[in-house]
Amino acid sequence: MSRPLPAPTELSIGFWTAAAERRLVLPRCDDCGARFFPPERLCPTCGSSRWGWVDSSGSGTVTSCTVVHRAPTPDFETPYVVAVIELRDGCSLLTNIVRTDPESVSIGMPVHVVFLDQPDGRALPVFAPAGIRDEPERRGRP
Repeated sequence: MSRPLPAPTELSIGFWTAAAERRLVLPRCDDCGARFFPPERLCPTCGSSRWGWVDSSGSGTVTSCTVVHRAPTPDFETPYVVAVIELRDGCSLLTNIVRTDPESVSIGMPVHVVFLDQPDGRALPVFAPAGIRDEPERRGRP
């Protein structure tokens, strides 16, 4: 089953292009240096419109999580984990935790980015417990 992904926009195309190359990138303000996610027209820290994409280490820590047992649509297989990750790079993002028992995910758990290859050629960045290798996976589920 393939998972639906959002259509790239003018603001997000750099993110999706990098993900297809199995790289996680973040917006970084050219004026104040703040990293943020999701991409916005203006830096949420200083209001500058000058920013670009920079590579992320892809490492972080779970700061919040929940296990979803009832999917919003049939496109999602349950159970799956939705989590907020605080990246070492200085910003947080909402994502899924994969390649582990959902009940084992906890606040403070170290994680790193892995990529789920999609049938349309894109890749979805998600996170797995630290130490689990990123190997191409052709599943469409979180």
